[in-house]
Amino acid sequence: MKKSLLVLALASSFAIADEGMWMPQQLPEIASQLKAAGLELEPSNLTKLTEFPMAAIVSLGGCSASFVSPQGLVATNHHCVYNSIAHNSTADNDLLKNGFLASSFAAEVPAAPGSRIFVTKAVDNVTAQVIDAKTDKLAGKKRVDAIEANQKAIVAACEQDIGHRCTVAAYYGSLEYYLIKQLEIKDVRLVHAPAEGVGKFGGDTDNWMWPRHTGDYSFLRAYVSPEGKSADFHADNVPYTPDFHLKLAKEGLKEGDFVMALGYPGRTNRHRLPSEVANTFDWSYPETVSYLAELLDIIDRETADNRDAALKYASRVAGLNNVLKNRQGMLDSYAQSDFLARKHAEHQALTAWVNSNNANKKAYAKDLSNIEKLLQQQQQFGRDNYLLGNASPRLLGTARSLYRLAQEGTKADTERKAGFQEGFAAL
Repeated sequence: MKKSLLVLALASSFAIADEGMWMPQQLPEIASQLKAAGLELEPSNLTKLTEFPMAAIVSLGGCSASFVSPQGLVATNHHCVYNSIAHNSTADNDLLKNGFLASSFAAEVPAAPGSRIFVTKAVDNVTAQVIDAKTDKLAGKKRVDAIEANQKAIVAACEQDIGHRCTVAAYYGSLEYYLIKQLEIKDVRLVHAPAEGVGKFGGDTDNWMWPRHTGDYSFLRAYVSPEGKSADFHADNVPYTPDFHLKLAKEGLKEGDFVMALGYPGRTNRHRLPSEVANTFDWSYPETVSYLAELLDIIDRETADNRDAALKYASRVAGLNNVLKNRQGMLDSYAQSDFLARKHAEHQALTAWVNSNNANKKAYAKDLSNIEKLLQQQQQFGRDNYLLGNASPRLLGTARSLYRLAQEGTKADTERKAGFQEGFAAL
């Protein structure tokens, strides 16, 4: 069977209009389609994240961006810098409303606390190390624990190179694992952001719509120590010199030109089962829309006469509105589609294939049944705990995270729980 196209956050991929997301190393497989669509570059030259042009693309830890100058200038979306603009705004100097432009390096201001630019330095297939011979013989929780232990050991060894962040990410439904090593640039500064009337033109009404005419862009700059190492903000830091950067095209796009987007997306869920689709659109998304709408109403009411408070909440409001519009848009689209029927047809075809001979039945029939049982348990747990999760104050959640970080920080790197192998320098 063809491998799944799951793409996690730390792997660049291309978005193709009729095929979704693809990993760079997959591009030669669809070279003929890409060429037919208008790609003039050689697909085989786009497979390595450490070579041009791929190496010019970076991650902000939640958004994609590009180096566009030899002096560390980074172009990204306005909404990806929104929190940094709000962080530097006051009621008397409202950069969100009026925009910002640094006239010199010295005039650039620090981005919001925690801002990062991740520059990929190496990508290696470590499947044989994660699922070694001993681990491959295990099953259930023992197998999961062994895989996690192997991942942690690989990460710990990789992060001996100070200033780098390493991740072992699972692909193709955890059939393969890749070690991604990235330079973690911690001194990030705001260079330019357009006024809100440009950067967020059309507001949330136009968000997730096509065509959209917003000027959704902003610029950051990456800074490192004078020795070129990752460093916290300091007056002596210098602009980072990337190995590669993109250049502005001399001519603009014309109608019919081939366009392919490169970036660090989240993941694709195209292989969800019918029961998962039904749960998502019949319960999960409607509940999310209702909750977010109520939360936004509360924030709007409490900050209506306080611009300073509104600025502090601006990034959170933008994020909540972004998710709300996305989920509502998908609900509207789903209601007008035969998506669930097509999912059922696909699953029925799979079930028929499994039952077509004894070998298939022996290999897969039990798994199909077990998957549905586990999904029912998972979905029921989500419903039972939904209100409790949303009712917890954000400060309580922050306190819990800080306490957990402090506890995990006393352990050896490889003994920490998943997700707690990093971030202790800030405590």
